[in-house]
Amino acid sequence: METMKTYSSSQALTVEAFKNRPSSLPSTDENYVHPTSEDVKSIRNILGLSQVGIAKLLGVTYNEKKGSNTVRKWETLETSKEHRKISYAAWRLLLLASGVITESDIRSEADAYRVDIAAK
Repeated sequence: METMKTYSSSQALTVEAFKNRPSSLPSTDENYVHPTSEDVKSIRNILGLSQVGIAKLLGVTYNEKKGSNTVRKWETLETSKEHRKISYAAWRLLLLASGVITESDIRSEADAYRVDIAAK
């Protein structure tokens, strides 16, 4: 069984609240903003996963005893030199896993990028 740290946050702590956040929009939306470290922590808490759990889900490096440096850096405040932005693909997968976005949302986003190869 995984253990997880609980963080207090002023960020959205429910799926419904997260649906209204600019970081939950597709990157093509003019109102999209990259997720903050607090957004990453909040989604992790919504999913009920530890940093190791998130690392396993996303396929990033981790150590069962020490955790994941990658996830830790995503959750480190932006003002720190240690902070790293989460990739858009990893973020979208977390949103999908948490129920903030749906498979249909991902398909719609993919459709927006689809090129008509036959027309070329």
